[in-house]
Amino acid sequence: MHATSAPDSAASCRIRSPYPAPAPGETEASGAEAAPESAGPGEPTEGGAVEPSSNAPQTSAPRRRLRDKQLRERRVHPRYNDDEFELVQQAAALSRMKPGGYVAECALAAARADDPTAAVADYRTMVKTLMAANRQLGGIGNNLNQLTWHLNKEGSWPHPDTVQRLLDRVEASVAAVDTAVAQITEAR
Repeated sequence: MHATSAPDSAASCRIRSPYPAPAPGETEASGAEAAPESAGPGEPTEGGAVEPSSNAPQTSAPRRRLRDKQLRERRVHPRYNDDEFELVQQAAALSRMKPGGYVAECALAAARADDPTAAVADYRTMVKTLMAANRQLGGIGNNLNQLTWHLNKEGSWPHPDTVQRLLDRVEASVAAVDTAVAQITEAR
């Protein structure tokens, strides 16, 4: 069966180029303008202007990575909670990319940097610092337990104001670490 359509109607199947479209006013370097037989989909093959189709989308298509000649066979499967995935989706949408491609490009950009650790260094440094502070607070807590045991064993507290100042400083340190942990976890 042979289907006919009006000469000015759009095709039912469009093929999208994997390459980003040039900016308005920019010419392509492929030389497609000079060779009508090599014109892309929706382009005229014989003189005349192309009229935009009424059913063509007005938004630009997502950008896609250029394809490599060699297949990419290695995969990494990052996992995100709902909030993290929403952030990835928003960033990908702003870049006009799909989330998977956006994550891949970000990872490769960080890996190709002069200092690959710099991309994640701030977060890791903060976590290491907090872990060190937590370890030190654990040691202080152990010392306080030993002090309490000795003071209760002897029955007298020789310098209660000194002990109170020590307890106040430890409580302030714990509060500062708790605040830092909250700030880091909320920023992620």
